[in-house]
Amino acid sequence: MIRPEMFNGIKDSLASSAAKSMIASRLHRYGKLTDLRIRSREKTISIELLLEGEEIPLNIEIESYRIMGKPGENALVIEKARASRPWLQNLVDDLVVGKPLPVPSVVLFALGKSDE
Repeated sequence: MIRPEMFNGIKDSLASSAAKSMIASRLHRYGKLTDLRIRSREKTISIELLLEGEEIPLNIEIESYRIMGKPGENALVIEKARASRPWLQNLVDDLVVGKPLPVPSVVLFALGKSDE
């Protein structure tokens, strides 16, 4: 019998793979997305990115997020994030934290959005 926590782990693994593929295709000009892990129950996301010309990857830990909006107009709001470089932390704080980011409907299930 599959326990709920096992289902969440499987769902998060599949969602992470799908999101990694989608995001990697948009970032290929700047570098390579080497890892992306979604933990929907905890509302966290881990991202590792190796930029062109760099030898050490960047890390971003989204420590909390929420989904807001109504069907068809949902947005991801990152409430707290931590980055591995000071300049990147400033960029994330200025341009990402607290700002609604449009989310495709297909991503909602992966992020833990429940139908209410």
